[in-house]
Amino acid sequence: MEVFISWLGKARANRADIEDLVEDILGERGEVTGGGEGDTGGNIDVEIFDDADTKPLMSEIVQAISDQLPRNACYVFEDDEELYLLREQLPGAAQVPMQLRAASDGICGGLNRALKAAAQASGEYMPFECSYGMVEGTTVISQLVGRLPVETVRERLEAWVNGEASAMIRQPLGLVGATAWEAHHNGAPVLRVPTP
Repeated sequence: MEVFISWLGKARANRADIEDLVEDILGERGEVTGGGEGDTGGNIDVEIFDDADTKPLMSEIVQAISDQLPRNACYVFEDDEELYLLREQLPGAAQVPMQLRAASDGICGGLNRALKAAAQASGEYMPFECSYGMVEGTTVISQLVGRLPVETVRERLEAWVNGEASAMIRQPLGLVGATAWEAHHNGAPVLRVPTP
């Protein structure tokens, strides 16, 4: 089973040291297969040889490295789109309300539909998409991925959210009483939705 650990921003420890710690935990049951780090964040790719070992090993890895990575650090299993925030997997961690999780998924889907409609209406291709939704505290966050400068992403989002596609974006926000949104740069283009 392949597991991909990633984060936005700067890690609190050297990535090589974090990889060594993961390798020590894996022992003969798996290995670090890759990793990288840049201006926007970093990642560590892990392979666990026996699927039965995946849950206990990831639990051990999370406890060992979560305090060395930003609060947005998460992991995802191969062929699975669900993201797991490391800090939410720690023993005793408060669970995020299902309403916020559902809203995050709704915002992601609604945003993609809105972006597609707006792009088609203006004769453009859809240059980026909401790749997933996740929740941090009481703020729903959806990461946008694409090959446009952050300023361009921000400008297009602002134009589209206030245009004909507005309802498709605002409807899922209203489900959780969200009062505002903004596109900003936090290592990557991100749609951050403050909730009361």
